[in-house]
Amino acid sequence: MHIGYDMAAYMGMRAERLLGVVSHNLANAATTGFKRELLNLWRLPPEPGKAAGYLDVVSRDFSQGPLMVTEGETDLAIDGPGFFKVETPQGVRYTRNGAFRLNEQGQLVTREGYPVLGKGGPITLNALDLQFGIDEEGGVHLDRSLSDQLLVVDFDHPQDLRPLGQTYFVPGPEAGEEREAVGSRVLQGMLEGSNLDPVAETVNLITIQRSFEAYLKVLNTFQESDRRVLELAQG
Repeated sequence: MHIGYDMAAYMGMRAERLLGVVSHNLANAATTGFKRELLNLWRLPPEPGKAAGYLDVVSRDFSQGPLMVTEGETDLAIDGPGFFKVETPQGVRYTRNGAFRLNEQGQLVTREGYPVLGKGGPITLNALDLQFGIDEEGGVHLDRSLSDQLLVVDFDHPQDLRPLGQTYFVPGPEAGEEREAVGSRVLQGMLEGSNLDPVAETVNLITIQRSFEAYLKVLNTFQESDRRVLELAQG
């Protein structure tokens, strides 16, 4: 009885965590460069005399999102692995959200105003004829000459990138050193959409909600059974 109660309680809590993860994903279905979260069940090695334990771990799906044409000259998308590197007041952050703009100083910045970094520091677009272009290797061309190159970097273990907000990441201790991304293209006039399937995620949400309700009913049944046993024992 107690084993069944404990299992139902655990599965109910896990369904609640899943609801939170899926709801968060759906809330960011339209967020540029968003990478959906997953809840994984990890089996812990058994200790002597004890059964194996389990741990819920949130990970992130870094697969490619859909590429959308915007024709905005400061809109950039990464096709392939890697992240743009930006400077924030709290330090360097990494993002797939290439919805950039120009500030009053002619710097390429994020929507929040954080400078986008190139090999020479913050990218500054101060072309005399106000024309610039960015090639697929990230080269920044001003007045028809190469001026700088965007930093598109990757990590050996991106699963240890810690999310900050919807689209920013900071490397954890196991992420490894940043390195130049391999096999990626920078596409000007495009943005990368969220990599979740809203329809599939909605179906998943409904399934989890039903499971959660079912586990609550099981818990209520155990509680009612325990109450009746206690009443009988008391006379």
